[in-house]
Amino acid sequence: MNEKKIKILFIEDEPDQITMISLRLKKNGYEVIAAQDGEEGLKKAVEANPDLILLDVLMPGIDGLEVCRRLKKDPRTLHIPVINTTAAGMDDIEHACRMAGADDCLRKPYASEDLLLKLERLLKK
Repeated sequence: MNEKKIKILFIEDEPDQITMISLRLKKNGYEVIAAQDGEEGLKKAVEANPDLILLDVLMPGIDGLEVCRRLKKDPRTLHIPVINTTAAGMDDIEHACRMAGADDCLRKPYASEDLLLKLERLLKK
């Protein structure tokens, strides 16, 4: 049987992060599509219809909070779970992520095990 892989869109402006996290996700059986900024991420979210979006908050151009707000307003993408990732030092960043529509938030640096647990939890819904 050919089981369909779960597709994750990873929107991140740091190439090293994309490489490292993508390898970890692929090793765990996920298909990964990468975008390096908010505009590209919004476009790929519609085109690829991923099962989940992993979205960096601090990016040049459109930041991750605004990308999340736009994803959650668009009927084509509002159903897709979003996990924001951030190195922002703000105490209330988790609250800001949730107010933007994110389903969860991970502070960088994060352990890949924490990411995988959050992915599994959100994908079971």
